[in-house]
Amino acid sequence: MALPWRVRALGWTVRTVVGPYAKMSDAKRQVLQAHDGPRWVGGLINGRPDPAATATDITVPGPAGAIPARLYRPPGRHDGQRAPVVVVIAGGGFVFGHPEIIAWLASRLSTRLRAVVVVPRYRLAPEHPAPAAGEDCYAVTSWAAANAEPLGGDGERLAVVGESSGANLAAVVTLMARERHGPAIRAQGLLQGGFDLRPTAPAMTSQVTWPFGRASDARDTVPAYVGAHGDAADLLISPLLAPDHSGLPAAFVLTSDHDYLREDGERYAQALRAAGVPVEHAHFDDSPHGIFSFPAWCAASGPALDRLTEFLSRELAPVTAQGAADASG
Repeated sequence: MALPWRVRALGWTVRTVVGPYAKMSDAKRQVLQAHDGPRWVGGLINGRPDPAATATDITVPGPAGAIPARLYRPPGRHDGQRAPVVVVIAGGGFVFGHPEIIAWLASRLSTRLRAVVVVPRYRLAPEHPAPAAGEDCYAVTSWAAANAEPLGGDGERLAVVGESSGANLAAVVTLMARERHGPAIRAQGLLQGGFDLRPTAPAMTSQVTWPFGRASDARDTVPAYVGAHGDAADLLISPLLAPDHSGLPAAFVLTSDHDYLREDGERYAQALRAAGVPVEHAHFDDSPHGIFSFPAWCAASGPALDRLTEFLSRELAPVTAQGAADASG
């Protein structure tokens, strides 16, 4: 089934920005980043944040200095429980991205889950190739877990969620947390991500021409992210290639028909299941890449949000004393 003309027009707009942005000179890109470009595109097509969530811009200590982030807090709780904590990682092909891209999703997760949500503004390629973005996201996740209590959160009820390149980074964060023995992440939401960035990988060589989210776009941006001295087969760049996926958090994997990364999501879900990780795979027909980045344009955004919220509600539920005893016994 063909996508609506509005979605096809949106795809043209996104491609017009992302490809040239990756090829700009460093000096020109730095000017645009300093002025939050190409944020104007997001202002035209991204959905509005949920006004019930309180948004605050903060900074978090990182491996190369302070990391800007946006903090969302839900309306006041009255049940005496601390809020779950969710780190939401925006996409942008690794070369641009900012919290506004994912504000629609992040703010609604805050209100629906009554959660503390943190959105990192991680370093971008090509000025900062891998693993800079992953290290920033890991640092913010660690900070969120360690500082949950003064924010009204429960650092033991922690999840990471990412869309597109942000899903890749969310998967990388879970691998880092496992190898570095913390923080303990209960759940991961991997939304239309690419998990094998090798030039020969199926997604990277795809010739399918969906309206947007094409392999040709990734072939422009991924080399900038990998860098001149990087290796796309590194598990911190291509988490699908990790030799062991056991011990990772329960996963919600979202894929859609009109997305060149569909196969990557399916392959990563299979790898996690094979390693004994609980996986919920939600697939939406007749939907493009970027369901949550372009909610006003994608009919699947509402149902997909419902599925993600249900998954996180279940995985981040408080552990009762009886439940803990049952689990240990």
